[in-house]
Amino acid sequence: MFYSNSLKAIVDVVSNFNFWSILIAASLVIFIGFIFQKKQLIFADWEKVIVKIILYVALPALALKSFLIDINTENIWESVAIAIIGLIFYTSLTFGSKYFFLKTTKSKQDTLAMSVAFSSAVYFGVMIIKAIYPQKQQEIDLYSSLFLVGFWIFMYSAAASIMQKKYYDEKTIQESLLDQNKKWWDFFKVFKNPIIIETFVGIFLWLFQLIPGVNIIKGGYSISRVDKYIPGVNQILSILAPLASPLAWFSMGSILAKSEIKEAFKSKLVWWASFVKSFITPLICLVLFIIFSLVFKSISETSISSLALVLSIAIVASPTANTIVGYAILYDKEPKIASHIGTLTILLSIVVIPVWILVASAIGATSLFTQ
Repeated sequence: MFYSNSLKAIVDVVSNFNFWSILIAASLVIFIGFIFQKKQLIFADWEKVIVKIILYVALPALALKSFLIDINTENIWESVAIAIIGLIFYTSLTFGSKYFFLKTTKSKQDTLAMSVAFSSAVYFGVMIIKAIYPQKQQEIDLYSSLFLVGFWIFMYSAAASIMQKKYYDEKTIQESLLDQNKKWWDFFKVFKNPIIIETFVGIFLWLFQLIPGVNIIKGGYSISRVDKYIPGVNQILSILAPLASPLAWFSMGSILAKSEIKEAFKSKLVWWASFVKSFITPLICLVLFIIFSLVFKSISETSISSLALVLSIAIVASPTANTIVGYAILYDKEPKIASHIGTLTILLSIVVIPVWILVASAIGATSLFTQ
């Protein structure tokens, strides 16, 4: 039974037309970005403008849209479990991934650790899973948003702080310790980020539906479903949210064109970091899901959705986040290493993500997870 269910899940993925279509589409858009940069058909540093559009427009729209769905009270604890898994996972990687690189300098440890911890989550993993399961768009949006709460918080707080950190003499360190209150205050600035603001607004609107008596909108919708009674909300979010992936793929092609690909292939350290990013971190995520699903099943006699498992694994197996490469360049923190890891993980992801989707689908087809 275990073998037949897992084999069927693998065959379903491999034979899925949309699965191959999105991989080919992503590869093609990356290649177009590569050609545009090589032929200098676009102005210098154009990708900085694109990244701002993604960070300040497309991703906030996607974050809010993900939570504008009817809440399912039967699955509320599963949703909480997915958010907790995400928080545990990104907390562990943010502060623990440096231990994979103890033989390097502290500056390199920081850059390598952050490159391993954070993925281009929305641009690759989420889009590929959406292509495989077109009938489950709302569930995918919800699961990804919940799993990525920890991702957004840590990438714009702890990761930014770690990448800014410099290693000075003892006197400078003592002086910096005196300014500890300011550092704590700086941490809360992360909540000014548009993505995090829209994520928490979305969570509030989604949970607001649990209050009795709020379903007063025509059709039985809660007053928190602003997309159902304020004209234009749904259309605006539906137009802006999908911009994130194609723009990100295009800018990744540009980054590849600017990268020293041969040099990246020659570095053993870059290969090791890329291996940790592409294989070990998804394995850690997989183990977390199995543990939580077993605990969840023993407590409530239900388990976590196999879709949530496959989606989260695909997210974690995605290439290194462009934001981390940007931090490395901005703060002059081993920018070459970050760029090389970003380049290599983009190239590896074309093979790695499908492999992990097959593995997760096979495990998700077992009795450990809900189909």
